[in-house]
Amino acid sequence: MTTGLWQSGLRDWYGPGTPIVQRVRGYRPNRRGEIKLVRWLRVGILRGLSCGAVGFALEFQLDAVGVARDRAVICAMALAMASFMWRGSLIRVVLRPGEIVRFGMWRQVVVPCSEVRRLHLDTWRGHLALETRGGENIDFALFDGSFWDLYYDFSGVCGDAMRAHVRAESEAGVVPAPAGLRRYVNWSVVADPLAVGAVFCAGIGLYLTMRG
Repeated sequence: MTTGLWQSGLRDWYGPGTPIVQRVRGYRPNRRGEIKLVRWLRVGILRGLSCGAVGFALEFQLDAVGVARDRAVICAMALAMASFMWRGSLIRVVLRPGEIVRFGMWRQVVVPCSEVRRLHLDTWRGHLALETRGGENIDFALFDGSFWDLYYDFSGVCGDAMRAHVRAESEAGVVPAPAGLRRYVNWSVVADPLAVGAVFCAGIGLYLTMRG
């Protein structure tokens, strides 16, 4: 798979012919044989806002002005927002050898290439969807209709890349992964501690409120 997707014609994608765009479109596998389809602009914005919310919470908490209860509640809200925005930055699609993995905010879905029946546009909403041989549909709505599409049609890139990935795996005769979808909780080493901190601050605020 490390070269199959690149050799399957993706280097000839449509779009502006500038070297930068060609390099962006040339999704080459990393050392683990994975290709990540990510909206990097969204990732940068959301993670920047998340870091800003954490900085605001720390500065506000260290400020001695104001009631401790109010500081705890505001910090809880800021950390909860930071956790949510960081989770939003985790949304991506990863093409692994024999698999397509959709990482969402809360869960990840692993679809073996052998289970992919087709990739199509959803009849009702027009979003990209993956249909499995078992009749299940995986929605990729968050990869459609973005501002980035105005420049080089990232939604089309995702669809083309996944189709080429499935075709390359089929032609290579890769041993099929375990049949059926697999769903896992999408843990995050950043978002989860922020969520725990938000709950902790909310608990302190509630305790101080009950105490009077």
